[in-house]
Amino acid sequence: MKKTILLTFAIAVISLWMGYGFDATALVPGDGPGSVAVGNPGGVARNPTSGRVREVSAYNVGVKGQTDDQPCLGATGEDLCRLVARGLKVCAANFVAPETILKIEGYGECIVLDRMNRRFAHRVDIAMRENEEDKALEFGIQRRHVEVKSVRP
Repeated sequence: MKKTILLTFAIAVISLWMGYGFDATALVPGDGPGSVAVGNPGGVARNPTSGRVREVSAYNVGVKGQTDDQPCLGATGEDLCRLVARGLKVCAANFVAPETILKIEGYGECIVLDRMNRRFAHRVDIAMRENEEDKALEFGIQRRHVEVKSVRP
């Protein structure tokens, strides 16, 4: 009976770990996401060109209900409303450093200038214009391949 419970628990933990995009490489010390650590003491080698399938959603900059009390101000201090209006592809992510370039399958490259609530540690949120609420809702939550292109030193 105890073995059955233990086996069930182990299967549940592994399923959750695989299904929610837990990033084990983030626990390994190194130069940051996407760095190559071949022959390191931890024995982990990371490929800088590889990505992973992550949840990708969209939000509207400038809308208080979707952001905070300063809806145009990003985590880096940039005016996201102005940047998005100019056509810059901006996104929010917590698993990389600010100003990192991400390549999202079917969307292209975006620069991380904002953060998300910590419960979305492995998600990417694409910034859209304030008047594109329908477009953001239609986008919903999708699973797409996300690649870390470059990290600002």
